[in-house]
Formats: sequence, C-alpha cells, structure tokens
Amino acid sequence: MDLINIARGEGLQFKIQVRGHEVSSDMSEKDGGQDAGPSPVELLAGSLGACIAMMVQTYCNRHGYTDGEVGVSLTLELADSPKRVGGIVVDVELPDGIPEDKKEVIKRMAERCPVHETLRNPPRIDIDIL
Repeated sequence: MDLINIARGEGLQFKIQVRGHEVSSDMSEKDGGQDAGPSPVELLAGSLGACIAMMVQTYCNRHGYTDGEVGVSLTLELADSPKRVGGIVVDVELPDGIPEDKKEVIKRMAERCPVHETLRNPPRIDIDIL
C-alpha cells in the first residue's frame, strides 16, 4: 500500500495526500472550520459508498447490466459516549433491468467490499507520537 500523508492547511483544514492525489478535509463552519472539504467522518462514509459503488458497478458491467448507472447514497447516524458514527444507512441504486433474483447476489457483493469488511472487523490501529 502507498503511504498516506496528512498536511495542515488553514485553520482546521488538512490535506490528505496519496499517490500524487490530494483531498482536503475540514470541519463545517458551525464546528469551527471553514467548510473547505468534507469532514473526516464524511470521508469515512464516502469511502464506504465509493467502495460499494465500485464493487456493484464492476458486477453490473461484467454481467451486462448497463442500462443506467450505479448510485450510492449514505446517511450517517452519530452517537455519543464515545463520539462516533453509530450507524450508516446505505441506499444502492441499480441500473434498470436487473432481475429480482440477482439483487441478493449484488447485496452480498456490496457487503464484501474491503471498506465494509474493515468496518465490520476493525483493524488494529497503532498510534505513535513522534
């Protein structure tokens, strides 16, 4: 895997850099930021949505379901004690013409995306203060 670097921008904005790409993350104005990008929690949910969309789109392409595009919408449910994402509701829009009996297969495929599996089976996280 490539190294991911986080560099400070202005205020609470941070730039996420990986493989020559850069994405900004910031807090909303009401949370003390400048709203120059999605919050870290929104990026987490966005990663899940993008991973599911890519898996489902690949399945649809492979099986010839190309009458429309895959779309994913997510709704976050926040929780306290500790402050975290308590739930994520994921709605997946499929191209037209997919038989009902294939929708369960597609759901299982979406559930096997690496981000979903990571959230279901949290990784060990080692934080070193340098």
